[in-house]
Amino acid sequence: MNRVHRPGDDTQTFDPLAVENIGVILGIELVQQPLHRLPPEPFEGAGVYVLYYSGPEVAYAGLRDLDQARWQYPVYIGKALRRNAKQGFNPKPTTEKAIHGRLSEHAASIRATSSLDIADFRCRYLVLNDAYIGLAESVLITLFRPAWNGMGFGSKVVGKNRTTGTVSLWDSLHPGRGGRPAGDGRQAEAADRITDSVRQLGEEPTDPRTRWMLERIRRFL
Repeated sequence: MNRVHRPGDDTQTFDPLAVENIGVILGIELVQQPLHRLPPEPFEGAGVYVLYYSGPEVAYAGLRDLDQARWQYPVYIGKALRRNAKQGFNPKPTTEKAIHGRLSEHAASIRATSSLDIADFRCRYLVLNDAYIGLAESVLITLFRPAWNGMGFGSKVVGKNRTTGTVSLWDSLHPGRGGRPAGDGRQAEAADRITDSVRQLGEEPTDPRTRWMLERIRRFL
C-alpha cells in the first residue's frame, strides 16, 4: 500500500504518486493561480476551475464571514473536458477553450438571475492533462465542500427547454435561467444547504487523510 509521507515523520517512504500527494500538489497549484473576473478573457485548455462569491445575498452571510473577501473558499468547483475526452486519453494539449466555455456558461447563468451580481464573482482555473482532471475536481470538492456543488448550478439543459419537473435548489434560490422549471418552493431548503456547507467548511475533517491534505493546502491560501 502506498504510504503518505507527513512532515516530521521520516519513517515512511514518500510516494509522489500516492493519490493524497497528487491531490495536494493539484490543490496547491490551483489556489496559487491568478484571480480573474467572471468570465475571464478567452484562453485555451481543459482542466478544473473554482468560483468565488463575496456579494450581499443573505444566504451567503456565513461564507462572507469565513472568507473575509480573501477569495479563498469557493462556492463552486467544476471541470471542463475536451470534446471526445471519453473516447480515450490524448497526451497533447487541447486547443479548445473548454474551461473558458464553461466559465462563460456559468456567467450567463448568474447574469440571468436578479439576486446575484456578476461583479461579486471571481474565478481561478488550472489547465491540466486529461488524466488529472477528474482527480483534481474530486479532491477539491472533498476538501472545500463548496455550497453550489450538488445544487444543480452546473447542470445543462439538454434538447428543448425543460420548463417542467423538479426545481433545482440553485434555481429555486436564484430563479431566472431560461429553460429551467419555475417555482419557489425550495428556497428555505437551498438556504439551509448553503448554511450546512459553510458549517462543514469551518469544521476540521474527521478523516485523517483529508485533514492532512487540507492542512497542506491551507498554507498556500
